Parts: sequence; structure tokens; C-alpha cells
Amino acid sequence: MDDRELIRARWATFAALVLVFGFYLSMQAPWALWVSVVITLLTAGLLTAVLEFWLRLSLRRVARQTHGEDTRQQLQAVLALQHKFLQAHSEKDILEAALENGQSILRAAGASLIPLDEWRQSLPALIQGQVPSAALQTWSQRLTSPETRQACKNCTSRHGERGCPLLPAETPFSAYVECFLLQSGGRDVGIVNFYFDEKPALEPEIRQYIEDILRLTGQALEALQKRNQEIGALLYLQTSATPRSDLSALLKSLLENIRKTLAVDFALLYIPTGLPGQIQTTPQVFSCTDSSAAKPPTLPDELFLEGIWKSVLSSGNSLSLENVALNKRETWRVLHAVPLIWQDQGPEGVLLLGSNAAQSFAQRHQALLETLAGQAALLIQNSRLMVQLEYQAVVDERARLAREIHDGLAQTLAFLKLQAAQMQNYLLRGETERLTRTLQASYRTLSDAYVDARQAIENLRRAPSVSLTDWVRQVAADYEQATGQTVSLESFHVSVDYPPNVQAQLIRIIQEALSNVRKHAEAARVAIRGFQTAESVTIEVSDDGKGFTPEQVDDHARFGLRGMRERAESIGADFQIASRPGAGTVVSLRLPLPVKEKP
Repeated sequence: MDDRELIRARWATFAALVLVFGFYLSMQAPWALWVSVVITLLTAGLLTAVLEFWLRLSLRRVARQTHGEDTRQQLQAVLALQHKFLQAHSEKDILEAALENGQSILRAAGASLIPLDEWRQSLPALIQGQVPSAALQTWSQRLTSPETRQACKNCTSRHGERGCPLLPAETPFSAYVECFLLQSGGRDVGIVNFYFDEKPALEPEIRQYIEDILRLTGQALEALQKRNQEIGALLYLQTSATPRSDLSALLKSLLENIRKTLAVDFALLYIPTGLPGQIQTTPQVFSCTDSSAAKPPTLPDELFLEGIWKSVLSSGNSLSLENVALNKRETWRVLHAVPLIWQDQGPEGVLLLGSNAAQSFAQRHQALLETLAGQAALLIQNSRLMVQLEYQAVVDERARLAREIHDGLAQTLAFLKLQAAQMQNYLLRGETERLTRTLQASYRTLSDAYVDARQAIENLRRAPSVSLTDWVRQVAADYEQATGQTVSLESFHVSVDYPPNVQAQLIRIIQEALSNVRKHAEAARVAIRGFQTAESVTIEVSDDGKGFTPEQVDDHARFGLRGMRERAESIGADFQIASRPGAGTVVSLRLPLPVKEKP
């Protein structure tokens, strides 16, 4: 009950009480008329105020109970949703749980999610709710149509009624829609829509609740992505067996050399976290004994050894024991344990030597043991770094391949997707001429994509050569073979060589520039120039084609230019494009000379 209804109820009650008390006093009380009127008004006003007070108090109590019940329901819904997020194995599980939760809280007839890729292009929609099967296909197509996507992009109210692109006039199952934006990882990943049979009156608290739920959904999607990356990393480490086997052989050889050099009966090497590259951190022990002895030496039992491992690892200091007897049977005149430490880093393990001949290790033997233990620690650390570097190399290569796909195939597919939607609209409207032109443009794009794909495969097979000049000549030769057009290299004079990763990015930029010449320039001459100064190297790809202005660059070409600029920035190069209609184009790269260490 709002304030206007309370005011109407107040005056109605007051009027009724005035009539009742006025009639009663006029008939029964022997007072003057004006006295009866005053008493009637005062009594009616007092009773009306008391009744209004108790009514407001009752309404507040009911509101608090209702709000508390809603809060408990929302809290239970959030906990249930979090539980589903934790058990989710795919992005679809997370999104369906969020839609189901929001639909339940809002009591909506249906819900949908229009996922967006990184170019804000819609992907196949997720749909929930009581949707008639006859309308399901039409609804799904409408959700992903270009008209609907453009209308939703320009919409600022985030709600609509029948007639909205999401709710056409013939829609039989809902008449109102409320929309929310879903974000994850700092970008828009989808638009969530809730459909209602009646016009909803969403309280600010309910709207805030839905926004919080979608914020949790975005965080769950990001967490799932990171978890999948971690699983991929673990699988990679599990299959990376080469460093582990090589290190195992090196440590066994080192341990045998130590035993022979110091003439001890046995040598043990304990590594508490196992060798680098293992999927599980299981402790590992290497051992070697004097096989030439008449009686094979006995080794301490596991319980005794565990005490030595813990003592040396916790203190970081060597431990020497003499005349050790266990169970009144095993006796060793000396046991000497040394931590595996290199450059003050934490112990990687423990080296233990045992002998029945020597009374104690000399000072020079202890110094030698510490040096050898340091070498073993260095081997383990280097192997760990090798695994990390190898994994990082795989990650970097995957990122590079992702960028290659992003700048090439993905951009082409996004462009063709838009073209296909346009051709569908032309076909429906019977615009055969525009359909034919668009189909021809799509065919040219597919032909260019095929050439780009073959070139990308060749590029992946080719590793950076020692000389940047040789690699540039090979790229020019590939371009000439693919297009039949000569590339001038007469002014390419660069004698400096960059690291392989820098050379790879330089070549990718040159290849993209040549690809743009082939697709757009209509040039008669193409040249690659390179010259260096005392401080920098400049590489230019120029043509005498038709040139362009920034307004003439379409989305597909703009993605390629952006990819070249990002590659240049990744290696610290300055990237410039100079072009004018009818005057050709020059793509220029300027980067500093590589720094060489002084001898």
C-alpha cells in the first residue's frame, strides 16, 4: 500500500467516524450543537490517527518479514548458484545456471543470453523458459540477426515491450523484456535478456541483485578459463619427460663419482620435491653402493634416514655422525650429510655418505662435498628453469599462433559472417544485383584467405635464418612466386642481425604489408628498402598503387593494420604508414640496434 492509498483510507475513515459520532451525539447528548460538532471532530480525528498508526506499524512489520524472507531466499539462491559454479565443467554450465537463477528470482517467463566475441559479434544464443516449439527457431534466429544486434547495441534503456526487436508483434509467449550486460575479464561477453508476460516492476534491490549475480558469473567464467589453463600446464608438465630423464642420469653419474672419489661404502641423494617436470612432488632417493666389496654394505632404514633429511633441510647445515648403531646390528663409523645449496637458495635436497673405514671426513673432504652438493643443486635448479623455459616457449608459441589466427583467419571469418548475413537479407528482399556483387566480394575474400593460409603454413615451417637479409629475400621470392610481381630489393642494406623472436616479428610485418599490396594496392611496382645508422635500422615496404585515406579502410584491412602495429610495439619498433590516394603507400619500421654486451 503506497502513500496515496493511505491518504484516501485516512479521509474515508475520518468521514465515517464523523457521521457516526455526529449522529449519535445529536440524538443522545443534551449539549449545544457547536459543542457536539467539536467533540465529534476531535474524537474522529483521534481515532483516525490511532488507526493509521497501527496500520502503518502492521505494514512495516509485514514489510520487514517479507524483506527478510526475500533476503533469505536470495541468499539461498546465491549459495546454490555458487555451488553450481564450483561444480561447472564448461562455460555453458555456468551460463545456464546464471539464467536459471535470474529467471527464478525475477519470476520471468523465459531467459536468453546472446554471447559476444571479442569483436562484439553475436554467437549462437542460449535460451531457457517456456517457449513454444514453433516459435523457438524464429526466436533464436532473431536473437542473432544483424538488425537485432545493432538495435541492442544502440539501446540505452535496457528494457522493451512488444515491438522491440527482441519481441516482435507476432511473438506469442512474452510481451516485455529486461536486459543486462554480462562482462568477464574486462570485456563484454554477452547480453542477458529476461522475458515477462506482464510488465515487470523491478525494485532497485532486485536489479542490483541480478547485476551482482552476473558479476559473479563473469568471475566464474574467468576462473574457469584460468583453471583450464592450469590443467593444460599440468598436462604439459606431465608429458615433458626429457628433462627428467636427462637429470636423473646426470645425478646418478655425479653420485657414483662422489662415492668413488671419497672411497665411501654408499652414497644417497635425497630430493624432497622430486625431479623438475614431475606432475606430483613425490620425494625421490638415488643410491649407489660399493659393488666391489666382499660384503655389500647395508643402508640405514627409512625411519632413520627421514630424521636426517628433516634435520639437514630445516637447518640448512651439514650433519656428521660417528659410530652409529641401529638395533644393535648396523654400525657405521661415519655418516656425513650435506644440504644441496647453490647461491644461498633453499636446500634442494640432501647428500648422505656412509663409510665403515674412515673415522671422519677431513676438512678438505668436507669442502669438496659442499662444492659437489652445490653442483648437484645447480643441476636441479637448471633443470627446473629448463622446464619453465620450455613451457614458456610453448605458451609464447601458442600466443603467437593465436595472434596469427586472430589477425588472419578469424578476421576473415568475421568479415564473411557479416557478408553472409547481408546476402541473406538481399535474397529475402529480392535484390539480386547487390546479392551478386556481395557474393563476388566474398569469393575474392575466400581466395585471398586461401592464399594467406598457404603462406601462413609455409611461414610456420620456416625458422628464422641467421641473416635477416636472407630471410627478407626469401619472403620477396615467395611473394613473386605467388603473384608474378617483381619485388625490388636493390636498396636493402642491413647487416645487423636481431634475436630470432625479433626477426620473426619483423618478417611477419613485412609479409602482412606485402599481403595488403596484393589485396588492395593495384600496384605496378613494389620495393623493400632497408638501411641502418649508428643508432637504428629502418625497413620500408612501398608500392606505387592507388593509396588510400583512413576513411577508405574497411574493417577487414583495419584489423591487419592493427596487427602490424601491435607486432611492432611488441619489439619496441616505431610503426608508421604514409599513403595518399593515387600516390601509393609506404609502411615504415624503425627500431634501435641490438645492444651487445661489452667484453
